Amino acid sequence: MTSMPYRGGRIVRLVLLPLIGALWAAPALGQSVITLPVPEGGRLPQAVVDSTGTVHLVYTVGDVQHGDLMHATRAPGAARWSNLQRVNSAPGTVTGFGPVDGGQLALGPDDRLHIAWFRISPPAFFYTRSNEEGPGFEAQFGVATGDGVEAGPAVAAGPDGNVYLFWHSGAVEDAQRALYMVVSRDGGLIFEPSLPVNTEAAGACACCRPAALTDDASAIYVSYRGAGDNVRRGQRLLVSRDGGTRFSDELIQPWNVGACPVATTSLSPGPTGMTVAWETQGQVYFAAVDRFSDPVSPPGEVDARRKNPAVAVNHRGETLLAWADASGLRTGGTLHWQLFDPAGRPTAARGGGALSLPEGSVPFALAQPD
Repeated sequence: MTSMPYRGGRIVRLVLLPLIGALWAAPALGQSVITLPVPEGGRLPQAVVDSTGTVHLVYTVGDVQHGDLMHATRAPGAARWSNLQRVNSAPGTVTGFGPVDGGQLALGPDDRLHIAWFRISPPAFFYTRSNEEGPGFEAQFGVATGDGVEAGPAVAAGPDGNVYLFWHSGAVEDAQRALYMVVSRDGGLIFEPSLPVNTEAAGACACCRPAALTDDASAIYVSYRGAGDNVRRGQRLLVSRDGGTRFSDELIQPWNVGACPVATTSLSPGPTGMTVAWETQGQVYFAAVDRFSDPVSPPGEVDARRKNPAVAVNHRGETLLAWADASGLRTGGTLHWQLFDPAGRPTAARGGGALSLPEGSVPFALAQPD
């Protein structure tokens, strides 16, 4: 992997993690959405809920180029986060400069956590998983190499035990880059060699982070931003239903722009399938994977660029969309959120506007089992 300059310079209770990287957690009676701050001023939160209803949170702390990834849990009914654990076994190996950095995590069989992140200097992708027995994490190890790495990887874990990591790398020109995958067929012990999985002509936008998720049938979904001809930077979706052997590659929404927008994306399962959230031209959207022709965006005037959307769908089919206004590479912006009914219509439940995100951070949303 060659060192490159950093070009870039996230129920029925629905929970939101914004402030300092905040998390959506269990609301009080009568509330559908609440916000929770991430511990110790952490940034770039990501979270999952295990089979017991416990929230697992990871977030970045410390130096923006050589920081650490922390893990905390919050059991159902708990008043506070658990004691903190460092995820990376080698200190200072996590880049958390801006919204496309930090760690991502996935929940596999038996509630095992799978976590991936990158370090920009010297460039490397790292992976670890939670210990099979007892708390803590196994020693981190590098899973892939590549040229021109400028955004973190996405990780997904299927009910079949497969673990997938996705990232983009390649030439300086984004149109010549590709989205790559490594897969482990034994729960994260051994990974197969990496291979490109997106359409060659689609390219890959260097400073836009992908997101990945599997469903209950082990289908894999990867949302990423293309860069065809260095201009066609619309959001795209890869889908594989055969364990990553073959992928379809569909354009979600076009966006022609001659520069990298430094954008993020998110995925959420729901009672009727997978939902994707993304940004196009300063507006944030979400849509079910079979309804890209009918995307939904928050109501109201766009006074500043809306960025870094986080989506969560609960068991009633309600959708929570959170985003930041006027955010940039080093500015977190102002948190906003809107709740939509199962038909995609905005409800009276909305919030934010007074909560500022920390530098380089994003909101994150999740749905709890109740």
